[in-house]
Amino acid sequence: METFGFKFSSGGAHISRTMMLAELDAVLSAVPVGSDATDYREAILLKNVLGKITDSTRQKSLRHLRELYALKEATPIFGLLRKLHAIDAASLPLLAVQEAWARDPLFRATTPAVLDASEGQRVETASLAHALETAFPDQYSELSRNKVARNAASSWTQSGHLTGHANKTRQRIKPTAVAVTMAFFLGNFAGYHGAAVFSNPWCALLDLNADRARAMGQEAHRAGLLNLRAVGEVVDLNFPLLAEFQTEPS
Repeated sequence: METFGFKFSSGGAHISRTMMLAELDAVLSAVPVGSDATDYREAILLKNVLGKITDSTRQKSLRHLRELYALKEATPIFGLLRKLHAIDAASLPLLAVQEAWARDPLFRATTPAVLDASEGQRVETASLAHALETAFPDQYSELSRNKVARNAASSWTQSGHLTGHANKTRQRIKPTAVAVTMAFFLGNFAGYHGAAVFSNPWCALLDLNADRARAMGQEAHRAGLLNLRAVGEVVDLNFPLLAEFQTEPS
């Protein structure tokens, strides 16, 4: 799974930055699909597509974007994002949050504070910091926990899970067929097979319960994004459009 692009070690980009959605969007707009890692590097450092004033800030932006998204199409999880983004660019916030969630354990640790909140409920930064401490007890100082929590709160806002500036409240995601395709693909790859694919963590990330995920899967099927046949607990799911990314997890 790490070869695919998942990360499980401690630490993550959210100790310093948010999910950097605007920066990712700028890079994807500037670098064509099919480019190699050098092209992404040159776009940020030499062409300065992010509009950073100094070389050091360009270097830091490159490092954090690589931490979050790999910026290497040979890394399957980023290649998957690029291909689905080319189909529906408007789905980028939901594609990006799924990859960032898979690659940043710190961001992932804050999930309960957001997904467990009811629609319209205020979500405090302190609750994200508490979730981080629960996941990584005694590993981060209060200062670091609060910084990660603020960055994570911004990321959850960029993805659409939270709304507001100083006072953030929970809102429900309206997933697209393309975003659901990524959720099914990642869940299936991570070992959620059969009917379990409808309850995988990436579907939960899109605010989908099993019934709604099944219905959205049928929508993705009709759009030609995947093949799905589901009768009760018998589920036949495959991804001919994304076959190039189907490697065996290790």
